[in-house]
Amino acid sequence: MPRVTLLGLPEDLERPLAKVLRDEAHKVIRKLHLQDLRHGPKSDVVFISGEDPGFRGMLAELRQGNPSVPVIVVTGKTGTTEWLDALDAGATDYCGAPFERVQIRWILDSALRPEPCAA
Repeated sequence: MPRVTLLGLPEDLERPLAKVLRDEAHKVIRKLHLQDLRHGPKSDVVFISGEDPGFRGMLAELRQGNPSVPVIVVTGKTGTTEWLDALDAGATDYCGAPFERVQIRWILDSALRPEPCAA
């Protein structure tokens, strides 16, 4: 199972997401700040908060240090505008609350799927 880092999520998003991830037997690592990712085990996937107005900067900085790590933006807002904004900012995917097991499973499977080789 992949190691999943929850980075700077507000508690109302972190708690239900962590429960779904743990129920799916994923190792969940909670980090408060981007600097915390530099210490400890490497993550296979990072979920960051789209609720944070500075999420675009955080995403850019995360991509600089870990360009191949899938980054999923998490928010309580489920609109198309927020989803497209997250993808435009460089997120691998977007996930709006409430979280369902099948949704999280699909997002992780998609994010961790190997890139096809260019012919």
